[in-house]
Parts: sequence; C-alpha cells; structure tokens
Amino acid sequence: MSDSDINPDLDALITAKARKYGLPAVLVRAMVLHESVEGVPWAARFEKSFYDKYLAGRKPNFRPEGSSWETERIQRATSWGLMQIMGETARCNGFRGWHAELTVPDIGLEWGCIYLRRLVDKYPGSDWPTIMRAYNGGPGNRGDLGSPYPGLILARIPGGVWPRAEASHG
Repeated sequence: MSDSDINPDLDALITAKARKYGLPAVLVRAMVLHESVEGVPWAARFEKSFYDKYLAGRKPNFRPEGSSWETERIQRATSWGLMQIMGETARCNGFRGWHAELTVPDIGLEWGCIYLRRLVDKYPGSDWPTIMRAYNGGPGNRGDLGSPYPGLILARIPGGVWPRAEASHG
C-alpha cells in the first residue's frame, strides 16, 4: 500500500493528529502503515515477553472499574491500534479508558502521537531513527543501533528521506 492508497478519511485524521502534536504527518503515516499492517485500526498483539518481564504477578497502579487485575496486566502487555501503542505506555501517559478503545482510530492516533511527541521532547536534538528506536522498544532502546525498526519506518516514507530532524510543537 502506498500513501495514495490509504483511506482518505484515515489520512486526514493522521494529518490532523500529527499537526496537533507538531509531528511530521509523513512519519506518523509511515508508522501507521507499518505498525497496523497497512492501516487496520483493530490490530492488537499480545507481547508475552513484555508481560513476563514487567507485569506478571505485579499489581498495576490503575485498572478501570469492573476489570480484573489480570485482564489489566494482559492488556497492558498488548499493543493496540494504528500505532500499536502498548497498553502500559498508554497508561503511563495518562490513558484511563478501556484498552480496546485504542483501536478506535481517533483515540489510538491521539495516544500514539502523545507518546511520540513526549519522546521528541524528552530527547531534544535526537534524530528520527533514535526516536523511532525509543518508540518501538522503549526509551532504553534508543541507542540500539542494531534495531531494524527505523529502517522499516523509513521504507514507508516516500523518497526514503527522514523529515527534518526535530519536530516543533504547535
């Protein structure tokens, strides 16, 4: 799928969310195309290794009323929606809804862009490959030059050129 093949309504939403957070739309669009397998909003993937390392047997600091602690742990270890934001990452950035809501395009893009913007602000002057590694594997992964993730995103950007090095928040 190319940029021109993406649903026009979804493309307009990607552009609006990127603009809201001062991010290059071409970058957010590339992430959506890669992360959600060509823009499938209900994409979700349980990350067992994340669950085992960070959540198994621990009591999270929040769960929606009516949810069991185990359901909350499993959903925090799941990546959701168009930008495949981890449930744990969404929670750490303030999301308090039901995790499945992250598959609603407007909501998933909002929280994915919030997190991407926070990484840009946390690592000022960093290039997009560094930010992409932090987005994909967590901030501790930003220095992992062996990570294939930046190349996967760059392959989705028309012309194969990263947007300017830093995004402005506007």
